Amino acid sequence: MLRESTSRLLTALRLALYPALESAEARHFQALTMEAQNARLSGDLAKAERLYLTAVAEAQSSHDASGLNLACHGLAQVYQEQHRFREAESIFQDQLEAAAKSPQPNTLVHAGHMSLAQLYEDEGKFTEAEIHYKAALAETEKTEVFPGRAFWCSTSTWLARFYIARQRYSEAEPLFQRASEIVEEDQPSNSYLPQHLQQFAKLYEAQGKDEAAEGLYRRALALCEESQGPHSLYTALAAEALATFCRARRRYTEAEELYRRSLTIVEEDVSSRAAMWTKGWRPWRNKKELQIRLSLNQIPISTSLDQLATVYEDQQKYTESEPLRRRSVEIKERAWGERHRSFLIDSLTAHAHALRKIGQEREASQIEMRVEAIRLRYPQGSVQCVLRGTVRPIKRNLQWRFSTFVSALIHPSRFRPSNLQRNP
Repeated sequence: MLRESTSRLLTALRLALYPALESAEARHFQALTMEAQNARLSGDLAKAERLYLTAVAEAQSSHDASGLNLACHGLAQVYQEQHRFREAESIFQDQLEAAAKSPQPNTLVHAGHMSLAQLYEDEGKFTEAEIHYKAALAETEKTEVFPGRAFWCSTSTWLARFYIARQRYSEAEPLFQRASEIVEEDQPSNSYLPQHLQQFAKLYEAQGKDEAAEGLYRRALALCEESQGPHSLYTALAAEALATFCRARRRYTEAEELYRRSLTIVEEDVSSRAAMWTKGWRPWRNKKELQIRLSLNQIPISTSLDQLATVYEDQQKYTESEPLRRRSVEIKERAWGERHRSFLIDSLTAHAHALRKIGQEREASQIEMRVEAIRLRYPQGSVQCVLRGTVRPIKRNLQWRFSTFVSALIHPSRFRPSNLQRNP
């Protein structure tokens, strides 16, 4: 008992003080793999491959090979995105076999099955994909490795989506049903329950069971209002989901009301964030940086405006939709300029269409000429116009270190090496 308590305390201290107790070699490896992951996320797969190969070589020659699994997994993901399926399969298979042979129960068996399932699904080998999805789901029932039921829920959702894509609805339904029940039983106020219900609702939609689908959408909205508040972004998203359902059934009055409610919530949230940033901005900081942040902060408003405008256009109410389209374009131009051209072109085209419908031919023609000029400057395929994420180091301030220390003491199983090396 004393030995276990001492071990837990030392582990907690090591994690809380990280990277102060880590070697320069370990910090270099972390930076290398992070750079490789950012290259993959940005679409530079050739650079990502080079960096991951370097990381693999360094891990193999290091006295501490704990990072080898992570580097190999990243390399396999690159191969998968390059459609070099056999090379990716070889790495994933090796990792799964090594995890299965381990004398200690570990989460890497589940990760290996999930990696292979997603690989085979991408490749179109659906029989093999289903086998591995089911094997991964079976792993989550090992309580000594997965003490809670959250992993069962997430894995069953992957399998259910796989069935929906194959139109095997009768097999997807019990998985969604059970996952929703588990989430509700474990934590009735859990913010993930509305998302589970919305996924379940989409299944019913695909089957044409509109009454059942609507009931789930409305319940998800009610749960968000109850747990997060009527003015939260969770509530706005739930209202949008129900509005989209109503719009698809030409129930435009309900859809308009819900989209307008969502827009109001989003505008309030954006306004509060802007006020907080402006109030906390120090005079010596870059004012231009603040303006950029404020402009980007308004993008969600643009999305909500477009959704509401679409409902009006479905009803041929272009007089009401045109101001919304105009404002949406203005927000995108302030935030992005022409950096994300595909989004800007779509907004400009929709605005021009609304202008033509209300007889503003001259302004519509000017916008259409601008769209063509943008397309000539940036031909399709010349630049990859997508939004991407990047990975940054965690800010290890005093609050983070204290929180990590307490978490490692209370939940030591979350910080076992097998969990820390889990499929990202």
